[in-house]
Formats: sequence, C-alpha cells, structure tokens
Amino acid sequence: MITTSAHEVSSHTGTPTRGVRRAITLWFVLLLLTSCTGSGSTRHSPAAAPTTASPQPGAGQVQVWITDSNGNRKLSRSSPVPLSSQSLAGADVMIVSVNDSQQFQRFFGVGASITGSSAQLLGQLPAQTRQQALAQLFSRTDGIGLSVLRQPLGANDFSIGNHTYDDLPAGTTDPGLAHFSLGGDATQILPLLRSAQQLNPAATVVVSPWSAPAWMKSTGSLVGGALSGQFYDSYARYLVRSVRAYTDAGVRVGGITPQNEPSFSPSGYPGMILTAAQQKELVVGHLRPALSAAGLNNVGIWALDDNYDRIADAQVIVSDGAARSAIAGVAFHCYQGDVSTLKDFHAQYPDVALAISECTGGDWSANFADNLRYDVHTLLIDGIRDGASWVSKWNVALDESGGPSNGGCTNCRGLITVNPDNGSVSYNEAFYAFGHLGRFVTPGARVIASNGFGDGSLDTVAFLNPDGSHVLLATNGAADPKTFQVQSSGRQFRYTLSPGAVATFTW
Repeated sequence: MITTSAHEVSSHTGTPTRGVRRAITLWFVLLLLTSCTGSGSTRHSPAAAPTTASPQPGAGQVQVWITDSNGNRKLSRSSPVPLSSQSLAGADVMIVSVNDSQQFQRFFGVGASITGSSAQLLGQLPAQTRQQALAQLFSRTDGIGLSVLRQPLGANDFSIGNHTYDDLPAGTTDPGLAHFSLGGDATQILPLLRSAQQLNPAATVVVSPWSAPAWMKSTGSLVGGALSGQFYDSYARYLVRSVRAYTDAGVRVGGITPQNEPSFSPSGYPGMILTAAQQKELVVGHLRPALSAAGLNNVGIWALDDNYDRIADAQVIVSDGAARSAIAGVAFHCYQGDVSTLKDFHAQYPDVALAISECTGGDWSANFADNLRYDVHTLLIDGIRDGASWVSKWNVALDESGGPSNGGCTNCRGLITVNPDNGSVSYNEAFYAFGHLGRFVTPGARVIASNGFGDGSLDTVAFLNPDGSHVLLATNGAADPKTFQVQSSGRQFRYTLSPGAVATFTW
C-alpha cells in the first residue's frame, strides 16, 4: 500500500504569517463578506448551456465531477460514491490522506482577463448569447465561477488599438491629470466587469497597466521605453485615479500591479521597462502612499507581475522591509521558467503571498489531453501546492484565429472561442480545467494537506471551504487507470480514475 511521505506533504507552503494574512485580508475583505458559502456540491455540470441545477447530495456521499482526457466528459457530474466511517476492505490501493489540521494559504480563486479583444467579441454577440456566456464564465451555479479578473488598464497586446487613460498630443504633458478619461473602456469593458461581479458577488478585479501614458515615458511612445524619473508621482496618481474611476463606475477593485511584465519592452504593442529597484521606489514612495491618501487601503499591490525566471527581481523588491510591508504579495507569469519558482521563493520569504497572474496557450499543443494536463497538473495542482493564492489565465474570449490581436501572440487561446460571423460560442479545455476549482472552492478557502505520488501517477490538491466542506482535485498522469482511497477525518471513499482524467470530489 502506497502511503503519504513526509516529503510529499511538505511540498505545500507553510501557513501564512500574520503580516501576509493581514495584507490578504485587506484585499479580500469585501470578497469574503460577499462570497458564496456553498460547498459546490449542489452545482450542476456546466455543459455548453446548462439549465437545471443538480439535486442536493445525500448524507454520507461524495459528489464527483469528471473531465476525461479525450473530452467525452467535460466537467460532467458522475454518480456519487459512499463516504464511509468503516474501514474499506479490498485490494491494495493508493492512499490519499486529506488532513484538515494541516492548513496552508488561503485560496481566492481562478480567473482570466476581459481584454479589449475579449470585450469586442462578447459585445458582438446577441444579448441573450452574451449573457449566457458570461453566466458560464462567472456564475457558481450556472458556470465555472471565475472569481479573479486581472484587468489591463488601457491598451495591451489584445486591445483594439493603443490608448491609455490620459493620451495627449506629442510634446505636451498633464501632471495634474486634467485630461484623464476611461474612454471606450467605460462603455465596452466596464459593463462586462459589472455583469461578472453581479453573476459572482465574490469576484474581484486586479488592475494592471501595460504602459504609462506616452508623455510620462522616456520615448514619448506607448510602445517601448521606460518611466521617466520626474513622473513617478504622476504615474502613481494615474494608477490611483484609474482604480477610483473603476470603483466609481461600480466595479469592485481589490488589487493592482504596478506594471505588466516590467522586464520586457515589446516592439509591437504597449509596454514599459520598470526595473526592480524602480518598482520598489514606485511602490514605497508613491503608489502605496497615494492609495492610502485616496482611502484605498483595501487595494493590495501585487509586485513583479512577470515570469518565473524573474525571481531575482522579486527578491530585490521583497528584501526591502518597507516594500514588503507595502505589498499584498508577488505575482508571476508562466511563460519563462518553472512553476517550482513559487516553492523556492516561499522557502526564502515565507511571509510573502504568491499568485500566478497570467498564463495562456501559445506555441503549445492544441491537443485537449495535453492542455488539460498542463492546466490542471502544472498550473492548478503544482501552482497551488507551491503557494499560489490565486491563478489567472489571460484572455477570457478570443476568436477562432486567436484574435483580434494588437501585436501579441497569433496563436493564443481564450477560455471560450467566439465566432463573430455566426454568433456561436465554444468552450475550450481551460474553461473546464478552471471550472474544476472555480465552482467548488469558495474564495477564502484554506489549502489543506493532501498527498500525491512522486511518479506523477496521481496528483492532488485539497481545500477546506469556510462552511467546513472539502474539495479535492485529482488527476491521473499515468497510462493506466488508478484506484485510490481518500482518507479524511476518520472517513474514507474509493475511486478509480482513468488515464489522463481529472476529478473534483466534494464532501
């Protein structure tokens, strides 16, 4: 019989310190007050357009949802299995121990971004189809329950043209932000954010700029360049003004990153270099004080917002005590480096919260099974076991050509694909992968101890919801079916998972 090893259990991060808990609480205080409290066990399987809710589970049962590697079943509700207080006899099986008493970080959910491209496509859908697609994405009863929206402030690589919220003719400046305006984002993107938060009251927005207004930059252009030293204060006030404008428009903002991928200056779309030392200066000397002065202390700053391989930049920021106390955590992207960076970083800075703030398909396999394996095993299970407190994909929606793009990747995929010609919506692998957590794990749940197996045959991550219910996500990476027995608080159940399949268990 295969049992839990100390090494496997200790792969989880440690319980957050008081300082991190305080920072996270500030960010999510509204979220926790408004979040749903159900365990997910009464929710039905989100097919393309679900219309009926699942029945209430019976006592002593574990509810099961399955996605097969071949896509024949996609987040489909399966027959419940008995949860027994008696020892289960039978053949030798793997043992998965779920331990409530060993608790780690709070988890606030999975999400994506309603980019300008996503907003345009959703806006082209008939009203009823659009509302159904939004319900599929954000509702915890009719969909997958996305609860984190990382939102670009202005233009990015998936927007309709280049713009910020304070664009001026070349050679002019606006330190007082007299010309600040949300422009088209106010009518094209913010209504979708409000709809998302109406569908999921637990959903929070984390805003992220790709570039400062051109007049604040060394090049005078949105494409390329760096933030000019004399405009640090103006940029901080610009970011705070953006948060306030979103808030005044009825969008709840819980977090902000100072700059998207600050180590990268793209040649074809807006971007801006901001070194680690400059990020630290901006956050400590300007952004955190400006947020506080505006009464926005509940808006958490997530530093870095760059790839795993930029861990040295993150270390520069958090090694400064003032910077560490000014931020809610550090956010990473998945495109360079390895997810194990989170575990390495946590070992050095156990009091700093972590997130995976962006990841998408690009030059990766279009095979459903391969993508399912990556999203569930690498992003969700490994990422959360290594310390992530939230995980976000990139575009919510793209078209069948991976666009419309504004100079970014040409083969990215959204959670959903919208065909603007016929108004159809299809749901991609990532939609179902993220649904395996989003609709069952209540924002603010604790990650708790569970074990996987070093050979990759069975991997798990477990959660304790605020209402005391449990969620276990498991995937079988082996080439043959795996039978395992889950033990939790003196009760147990047994299940056989087919090769490459993903399962969510709730009890």
